[in-house]
Amino acid sequence: MRLSLISAAGLAALALAACAPAGETPAAEVPAEPVAEAHDRMHGDDAGMAGDETVDRGAIEGTLTLLEGTVLVPPAGRDVTAGFGTFAAGERAVAIIGAEASFAQAVELHTHEMSDDGKMAMRKVDSFAVPANGDRALVRGGDHMMFFGVQPDSLVPGSTLTVTIRAQLEDGTTEDVYVPLMVAARE
Repeated sequence: MRLSLISAAGLAALALAACAPAGETPAAEVPAEPVAEAHDRMHGDDAGMAGDETVDRGAIEGTLTLLEGTVLVPPAGRDVTAGFGTFAAGERAVAIIGAEASFAQAVELHTHEMSDDGKMAMRKVDSFAVPANGDRALVRGGDHMMFFGVQPDSLVPGSTLTVTIRAQLEDGTTEDVYVPLMVAARE
């Protein structure tokens, strides 16, 4: 299923922090930490794995579109989960610089990188750039959105929720972009 962002603006950077344990406020700047099994469970088994599919440029509405956007139901007893999909830009480059969701206390952008000790580590990033006529995949083990302080009852598998993305164009102007995400059950 394809989901679109409704906007005529751009994105520049989404402020994200490293995954905080349940009940803690995400830190503004936290060094990369090794990815633990609990974190992997938050991402789901196969969710967000298809990141190299060709984006249908005809599916882009306005400046930016989100294709196959999903957010996972958190693991039992947790209030943290992840979101995936592919952002596709129109004729102008954009950057994701922030996000909000009514079902979460905070939304952050994260990426995975190899740490100095040879382990995969997740860290907060300031932005996700989406090039003009290009795309940016959010996938498990790579770039993704993290949702903290999730209200579990608000995530019903099969329902669609909206996340507000703060977008910035190359000229520095910003606009809110509304991203529909399909809620996916954990397997």
